[in-house]
Formats: sequence, structure tokens, C-alpha cells
Amino acid sequence: MQWIDDLYETFKYHFSADEEDMYPIVYGVLEVKSKEEIFELLDELAHEDMTEMVTLYVLDRLQKKLAEEGIGRVTLGQDYTEDYLQ
Repeated sequence: MQWIDDLYETFKYHFSADEEDMYPIVYGVLEVKSKEEIFELLDELAHEDMTEMVTLYVLDRLQKKLAEEGIGRVTLGQDYTEDYLQ
């Protein structure tokens, strides 16, 4: 996606590998775009990229809901399958 390439070139020396550094820049750039401009950017995405983007969005929202309600548990990549064996 050309827009991402342009964004990267503009801000690459402001980014670190930490998502928290990237978030305010990306959010700020998108915040000034109209809904129509954002849809134009999204229209450039391949179906697989759009599916991945929506999947990540849905997963993020589900994780936030779980955290807000204090349910679920953080596994941090650990395998807890033995917890459920009888």
C-alpha cells in the first residue's frame, strides 16, 4: 500500500519497534483524514490484507472487553492445556 510506504518514509526516524511509539503518529495522521479519505485508502487493500486488518481490530476489541470485565486470563504464550485435562 503506497500510503503506508509514504508514511514510513516520512516518519521512519521517529518510529521504534515499539507499537506505543507508532500509535500516536499513525492515529494523528489518520485523525485528520475524512471518513471518505480513509475508505479510499482501504479500497487499495487486497482482500487478504483487509481480512487481516479487520481480524486484528476484532481481536483487539475482544481483548479490551475481556480486560474491562476482568474475565479471561493472560497466557503470555504459555501452554495451559494440562490445566484442562482430567
